[in-house]
This record gives sequence, C-alpha cells and structure tokens, in this order.
Amino acid sequence: MAYIIDNESYREIAGRKFLSQSSVDTFEHDAPRIPFVNHRVKNTYSRNFGIIRFQADFLQDMQIRGMKSDPHISLHFQLTGHSNAHFRDIPGEHPLRPAEYNIYYSENFDSDIFYNRQKGFEYLALILKKEHLLQFLQQNGSPVKQLEKALENGRPLALFRKAAPVNAEMHSVLHRILHAPVADDLSEMYLNGKILELLALQLQQYRQERDAISLHSGTSQELSEIFDYLNTHFLTAHSLENIAQNSRLTEHQIREGFKLKYNTTVYGLIHEKRMLYARQMLLDGGMTVDEVANAVGYSTGSNFIQAFKRKFGITPKQMQLQRSSR
Repeated sequence: MAYIIDNESYREIAGRKFLSQSSVDTFEHDAPRIPFVNHRVKNTYSRNFGIIRFQADFLQDMQIRGMKSDPHISLHFQLTGHSNAHFRDIPGEHPLRPAEYNIYYSENFDSDIFYNRQKGFEYLALILKKEHLLQFLQQNGSPVKQLEKALENGRPLALFRKAAPVNAEMHSVLHRILHAPVADDLSEMYLNGKILELLALQLQQYRQERDAISLHSGTSQELSEIFDYLNTHFLTAHSLENIAQNSRLTEHQIREGFKLKYNTTVYGLIHEKRMLYARQMLLDGGMTVDEVANAVGYSTGSNFIQAFKRKFGITPKQMQLQRSSR
C-alpha cells in the first residue's frame, strides 16, 4: 500500500511559485522532511520562471494526494525513474518514464502524483508564468495556436497526447540550465533565455508530430460526425471496431484523428460525458449511487465511485450531501 504524503508537506520542499521582484532566489536542502524518502532538492525562483530539481530514493510506494499550486505552465522532464500523475482538470493518466517530458498548463493545478518504490529518481520542472509565455508566443508569430488559445482562455491542457522523448538538443540545453556558466547577477537573464530556447525545441517537436498525422478535409468531416454522434449517444456501448465499420475510416484513423483533433480518445470522450451525466443525476436527486452507476455503464458501484472521485475529487455520496446542504 502506498504511503500518502499531504500537499503541504510536498509544497514545502518542491512548491511552484514566482518572486515579486527582479532577482533570483535559490533554495537547496536534503533534510529528511518526508518519511520513507531520501531526497535532495534545489529550487530556483524568479519573477517569470522557476526551476525545481528533485532527486530521491523512494523506500516504498508513495502518493502525493491533492497536490495544489498556483497557475503556471510546467515543462516537466523525467530525467530518471518513473512517475504517474492524475490531474483533476486534464483528462487521462500522465505517466512519465526516463528521458520523457510533457508541457502542462492549468489555472488551478490539483493533482495526485504516484511514485513507485525506486532509487535514483530525478525530475526537473521548469515553470513559466502565464503572461510571460503568452507574450513570448505572440511576439514570435504564435507558433502553436493550441497552446496560445489555452493560455488566453484559461483552458487546461497537456500539450502532447502522451509523453514525448527528450532529444539530444534538449539534453544539451538542460545541461546548461543545471550548470549555468555565468555570474549570479546574470543568471536570471541566462536561465530565462535557456528555458525559452528549450521551449522552442519542444514546440518544434510538437509541430513535427502534429504534421505527421495531418488530417485532410474528408477525414476531418468524418471525425466530426463520429464526435457529434458520441456526444449524444454516450450511454450506448461502443467499440472502436463497430464505429469504424459504420464509417469510412479505419480504427487507426479514428484513434489518431481523435487525439489530434480533440486531444482525447473515443473512450475518453465517452467517459467524460458519462461522468458529467452521472454528476447531474446525483445533483438532481431521486437516485441512489448504485442506480446512477448502473445508468452510466458500471456493473459495480465501487468502480464507479473510484472513477467519479478521480474525476471530481469527491465521492458520489459527498456530491449528494453537498446537494442536500444547499
């Protein structure tokens, strides 16, 4: 069974924040502040960015429950070891393996993080203030509209549908970030430039991946029709095979097209719609938790309760109690 770490204990050593003035503040320690974890932390904070380097030996499975932080964009690099995250407002699981990364954004980061028992674990999180990154994107011709629109609209996202590999150019920039060859009074300028250089490499990789699965107009129209159908028939049992048989697309085209066009999967869309429908039924009242679970396709109430809590952060019963207290 995983040992559970509360949010405040973790924020104390690896919290995400920004300074109010033009300066760089470095925080470093290896004191044993969390049970069953031998760790070393070095955090650097400034007005527009932060660098969190976390190294650890986990002596047993760990879970950080309800980790919260201020709005920011995170360029999250798994250097060694394995982790998995579930965000309240970003669909799906987000596992990271050695030499993988993803870019995350949320106005209200709220997540559960899982670490297996392991030695030699290390991640590097480069965080950027929303306004700083938005200005950078706009000044450089808005190279990735999806990211810019998410920032403008406050819409959470994971830029890559699954973790992307760290290439040789990124490794080189990461090394320079960790070993900045400048005096302290120049470090803010230097590190800010290197983080933006790294971001440019990541956005280039994203565009190459996106273009490799580009959709022609006919495929896009077919996907829109499937999407619209599932939005209104989400309670019906669907398989990818059956959907493909009733369209002009293959299973592969549907699978990859949904990831590219909607940043989700067929089953992810169905699950999202069912969870929202279940929440509405609980708020409307008149049904038990088991009845709601059965209505949205769960054969057992326990599986439904777990899925509901992962999505909304509370159990169905707690949702009903909230309704009763209004």
